[in-house]
Amino acid sequence: MASTWLLDAPPAGHMLDAGAVARLLDAGEGQAPALDMLDFVNHVLPVEYISLVEYVDGVPSQVEGHSTGRHDNITAECFSLYKSRFRQADELTRLATRMAGETSMHAPVTALLYDVADIPDPGWREQIFVGRQLTGRLSFLYAPLPRTLFAINLYRDQNDGSFDAADVERLLGLAPILKRAHRNALFAHLASPDAQQRAPDIERALQRTAPLLSVRERAVCARIACGIGADGIAVDLGIAASTVATLRKRAYAKLAIHGRQQLLRFIH
Repeated sequence: MASTWLLDAPPAGHMLDAGAVARLLDAGEGQAPALDMLDFVNHVLPVEYISLVEYVDGVPSQVEGHSTGRHDNITAECFSLYKSRFRQADELTRLATRMAGETSMHAPVTALLYDVADIPDPGWREQIFVGRQLTGRLSFLYAPLPRTLFAINLYRDQNDGSFDAADVERLLGLAPILKRAHRNALFAHLASPDAQQRAPDIERALQRTAPLLSVRERAVCARIACGIGADGIAVDLGIAASTVATLRKRAYAKLAIHGRQQLLRFIH
């Protein structure tokens, strides 16, 4: 059975590498903040893979996936298989669905641990964990913005062994720090003048590649593609945040997509 925790602040006396913390604080300036997060984690304990997943209406989409470089990056391949066949068996999916309408951005992080033996679906366990020599997944689920959920998933492989109790305790102490680093990265993109400047170009691209979208739907999707959150879009377009959510939902239905990562495929 999977184990869960609620986490609000790092425990006292949690010693961290100063250089790793500095790189983590700069994560918002790069194009792959999850890779900086993985590097930070590996200064505490070895973890081979990280997968950053966004949940929209309970449906997950991978935003980033990385390996340390010791092995090939299998995160996109595994996520595609997981999403199409096994996500409904995952307690993390049920947590994200339940939290979507009730969790504020000030809520603590929810952590969930799956050891390979705890995977409830035999196909999921054999095809992804056993097949790729993964020994466990530790997930941190939180809401950086209202109605927006992200999971930071850490995976270990056979070279690193399973997450034991001491490992879990040390990694749980990192959860609030990773949450803040990721939120900072999101808000860095929100405040970026470059994001505001790129939105009109993306709207024009969407007019060509996604002609079913209305003018307002294109405007919302362009800003989502730039990494601007719902509240920022509402301010930028002068509409209510609830209207942003409605326009996003309509646009995603027309495009048959579920998240930002899939939306980016239409912008070429």
